[in-house]
Parts: sequence; C-alpha cells; structure tokens
Amino acid sequence: GMMVLLYGTSIYNAPHAGSLQLKGQWWALGMNLTREYEAVEQELHDAELHDEWEKKREQFKMRKPSSMAERSPHVSIHTQALHGL
Repeated sequence: GMMVLLYGTSIYNAPHAGSLQLKGQWWALGMNLTREYEAVEQELHDAELHDEWEKKREQFKMRKPSSMAERSPHVSIHTQALHGL
C-alpha cells in the first residue's frame, strides 16, 4: 500500500517540479504522456502571456493623453472622438 501511495503521489503533480513524468520509462509501465505534458506546459505559458498582456493593457488604459494634444487645433475630429473630447 505504501508503494502505491508514494508512486501515485510522485506522478500526481506532473509535469510540475518534484513529480515524475511518465515518458515510457520502465517504471512508468510503458505509459508515455509526453504530448499531454507538452500541452499542459503550453497552456501554462499561454496563461502567463495572457496575464502579462492584461497588465500592460490596464497600464495603457490608465495613461492620459497629454494636455498639448487636447488643446491643439490640429487634432482631427476622429482623434477627438477617440479621446472623448
């Protein structure tokens, strides 16, 4: 029973650090989950990129146009509409 507990615990958290990955080794009983691990790693990477993008997007929203641009007589109607002027 203890071997099953240790083995199950060691592969449960794969592909994260500290866990065993089943990639066809003898102790993995021939199970090869390489594609699944790659998919999980890609999803984690995509999530990190998405979070980074959202932070930058929020920072961009918080920026205010310069006062020179607001007062310039050369600002087009379209630009004024975009800035809510």
